[in-house]
Amino acid sequence: MNSVTSNPWLIAAINMTIVFAVLYILGLLMTAIRKLDPSK
Repeated sequence: MNSVTSNPWLIAAINMTIVFAVLYILGLLMTAIRKLDPSK
């Protein structure tokens, strides 16, 4: 197996970081849509 890393903890940490970053971006997007919504 010729991969960059075979450490499962490092792979899990990278995946969790990506997931939480995407969730944070979605939260910011929802907040921006709530502030800019003209149909309140």
